[in-house]
Amino acid sequence: MNKLILIFGILMISFSTFAQSFPFKIQKSELFKDECKESQIVLSEDDGNGGILIVRSYEASFSGKNGYYIEHYDSNLNLIKEFNYEMKHTGTQKYKFALGVFTMLDNLNIVQVFYDINERAYICLAHSINKNDFNTTQKELFRFTREEIKQYGSFELIDSFHNSIQNGSVLNGDFASKGNRNTFSLNPFNTKQATNSSSGNNSGIAIVVNKDKNAFSIGIDFNSTKSEALKLYLFDDKLNKKKELIYSREIKDRKYIFQNINLSKDGNSIYLLGKSFTPNQKSKEKGGKYQFEITKFTQDKEVTNTFDTEEHFIGSLKTIALEDRLICVGFYSDIDDSKYKGISYFKLDVNSLEVLKAKYNPFSEQFIIDKYGEDKDKELKYLTFKNYFITKNNELLFNAQEEYSTTSSNATFGMNGMGGGYQTYYHCDDIVSAKLSNEGDLVWARNINKKQGYQYDDNYVSYTASIVGDMSYYFINAGEEIKKLDKNRIEFKDSNKNRSNLYVIKIKDNGDFEFEKILEEEENEVPFVVSKGIQLGNSVFFLGRRGSKKQLLKVAL
Repeated sequence: MNKLILIFGILMISFSTFAQSFPFKIQKSELFKDECKESQIVLSEDDGNGGILIVRSYEASFSGKNGYYIEHYDSNLNLIKEFNYEMKHTGTQKYKFALGVFTMLDNLNIVQVFYDINERAYICLAHSINKNDFNTTQKELFRFTREEIKQYGSFELIDSFHNSIQNGSVLNGDFASKGNRNTFSLNPFNTKQATNSSSGNNSGIAIVVNKDKNAFSIGIDFNSTKSEALKLYLFDDKLNKKKELIYSREIKDRKYIFQNINLSKDGNSIYLLGKSFTPNQKSKEKGGKYQFEITKFTQDKEVTNTFDTEEHFIGSLKTIALEDRLICVGFYSDIDDSKYKGISYFKLDVNSLEVLKAKYNPFSEQFIIDKYGEDKDKELKYLTFKNYFITKNNELLFNAQEEYSTTSSNATFGMNGMGGGYQTYYHCDDIVSAKLSNEGDLVWARNINKKQGYQYDDNYVSYTASIVGDMSYYFINAGEEIKKLDKNRIEFKDSNKNRSNLYVIKIKDNGDFEFEKILEEEENEVPFVVSKGIQLGNSVFFLGRRGSKKQLLKVAL
């Protein structure tokens, strides 16, 4: 019989301003073992009867096996039935990876991309698994050969392949990769201070599924030195192709960057956001010398509009498609693209794409005090947009994290001179959380001080964000001691993944936040993968693992 643990929130940390009690409930499954040690939750879904469907991806480093565990649990996390779907490949299929994992109708769909040497073609294949009887089918969505690509430029899967290893299935429609972060050298023999790996001219691939799950779109960004070209596909919930097109801009690749794609609620329109560096924009005296370009594709029409950043700088924007409006949101600066002074907001008409409202909200005084302990005129660096939520009142809640890497030399001196190499350490520091009104005004912005990092395994650092009602929740692993800073602030510190406590931070309607320790590390037989949590209703699910041991954790808020 599965071990069922119910723990109701009690006050665990005494720190008057922040730590307060709020209700939560915890359930743990029984410990179990899989053939493959490495796995992570990629999808969870309500079964309509109080139970849940959990999908976990796995990969065996020695055997090369990879696939998906599909598990059906009841409301008490008792396993009802399970299915192991192994992704089998021929030796001619290279750089294969899952572009997206999602459900539509009664099927779990795994959309896979690879290059077939014999076919001399890039192929996109959908693996469909019926959720009721686990019957499986496969369907080719599209393919294109190297010869066909030559008319647009070139395309390589290697960047997307490595990005999928880091991130797993990401359905956000973004072309940018996680690797586009600032890197600093701590090597005393290297005077170069910082680089950014984003060159702006790499090929890429993106996928997005609309909220109602009645359509999905895939975009292929080709690499060319002469122009910029993107191939777009639109599919319905039965995997039938609704639209295929090539969108080309006679602007050199380095002067035009495709940022993301999104879909309308009805699944009939694709929105494409790009950033272009034009001669007219180059003559601007202040602000970024570029403009953003938004295009809407329907079955029989194409509409485009452009807008610039005035005297400000914006590195990137995220497109959010709602039923009655289109939003582009991001961070802006008054210095350059890699710093952040506040939050930019653009409200567009869904049909004409006319900009109805543009807002530049500087970070609040409270936010700056959260971050620096005093109100100062200073901009942030290294923010990576993570995800967003829409409240029941159509307010926008979104979050970001400070992400950057440092490299250091581990040089050694011996009889034969200097040896050694370099080590790279990836930092996942402060969480930025903000709430914007329906009209784009900043309601509040908060900075959660956090210092974490990793060299090889990012599963136990970073965080999972969720929303219940209008409240934001952030789950993090941290050490026992919460560091007290000046100005009545706190900081969550990194700890060994095998000795981490699980915390949840709640941000209320007025922006005040409180935190609770959910689990002591002594209570856990396995550490939980806090960066890969999945929300389902009012609950968030995490997978814990240590070696071959695994366990599911459900936190109901």
